[in-house]
Amino acid sequence: MKRSILYFNNIRLNTSEIHKFRGYIGNMFREHDLIHNHDAGSGRPIYRYPLIQFKLIDNIPAIIALTDRAVQVFADIFMATDEIVIDGRTIPVAEKDLAVQSCEFGFSTDTYMYEFLSPWIGLNQMNHRTYASLKEKKEKNELLKRILTGNILSMAKYLDVRLEPDQRIRTALQLKQTKVTLKGTSMVGFKGIFKTNFMVPDYAGLGKSVSRGFGTIKKLL
Repeated sequence: MKRSILYFNNIRLNTSEIHKFRGYIGNMFREHDLIHNHDAGSGRPIYRYPLIQFKLIDNIPAIIALTDRAVQVFADIFMATDEIVIDGRTIPVAEKDLAVQSCEFGFSTDTYMYEFLSPWIGLNQMNHRTYASLKEKKEKNELLKRILTGNILSMAKYLDVRLEPDQRIRTALQLKQTKVTLKGTSMVGFKGIFKTNFMVPDYAGLGKSVSRGFGTIKKLL
């Protein structure tokens, strides 16, 4: 699978400003629904795994694109983005770097360890109640493992990767709970590491709001 990362090297943003960065770029390129994930005609959300994601990588604002189709959108963004506007503040884009490479993605007979570089939002309203009702740490851990496996399967589905009947995703995780704020609402997130027998590209996201930089992962060597 092809992955592209566009770095804005001279710009410094806070984590809380990444969704504003995404909003600005999305408004600039309304014709590309892959950026904002809304139907151009009706304005309704398009429910799919985001192929274009906004995040901080080593404290540098970046946009990641997954698949050939999403990478093609980067040509417009790269050529046309000379500034970004955050809360009325115009920031010139003086330096951009574009990195394109092929990445392995899919089921593997090997196991890989990954780290969440930004909080993973794995719980929704329904399973949060279930998680909160569990008393034993082992039970909470098993629930999170099932949710993480579901996130990986959902990502695979939208990226057209199908598992064979005898292929089963295995996960193990070691996470700590942390507070996150999403759209002004306080939510539960998790940081830490996990292992799985599924290859995921570095800096891709898992869970909720990956287009805003949550759930960003990187493989540990």
